[in-house]
Amino acid sequence: MTYLILTGSLEAIAIVLALSPGNFSIAFPAPRAQNSEITSGVFRSQSPPNPAPDTASTGLADGIYLYGQSSKPEEIKQEYFVFEMRQSKVVGGFYLPRSAFYCFYGTSDRTQLNLIVVDTYDGSRSPYSVNLQQYYRISAVSDNDRRILGICKEAHQQQVWEK
Repeated sequence: MTYLILTGSLEAIAIVLALSPGNFSIAFPAPRAQNSEITSGVFRSQSPPNPAPDTASTGLADGIYLYGQSSKPEEIKQEYFVFEMRQSKVVGGFYLPRSAFYCFYGTSDRTQLNLIVVDTYDGSRSPYSVNLQQYYRISAVSDNDRRILGICKEAHQQQVWEK
C-alpha cells in the first residue's frame, strides 16, 4: 500500500483525491486553524480497476500517450494523464478536464509509472505510482493534451532526459 502525506491547500488535496487510483491511499495532515473542517485520518479509494489495454502488459515504446479513467477523452470529473516516454523515462501531466493540472516525471517499468508529482502551487514534490492497468489508453491526443505536455516537458525534462 502506498501513502502520500499532504500538507497543501484544500484544492490540492481535492485534486490529488480525484487523481488517486484504486490502490492508492492518502494520509491527511493534522488540521490547521484555517482548515478546521479537515480531520486527520486515512481515506482509501475503493474503485475497481479498469480493464488493461493490451500494450500495458508488454510495456510502452517511445512516444506520446494519453490514459484516462474513462475510455472517452475530456469527460468531466474523470482523471487523465498525458506523457512522453523515452527509453523508459517519462515526463507529463495529470489533469481533470476544465481544471488545474500537475506535472510529473519519472520512470516506467512495464505496467507501472514511478513518478515524482510536482505541486503546481508550491512546487513541492511527492512520489506517486500509477498502475497503467487501472486506466484506459486513449489514442486521440488533443491539442490541449499536447499543451499540458509541452508545459510539463519544458519545466521538468532536465530532471529526466538531461541527466
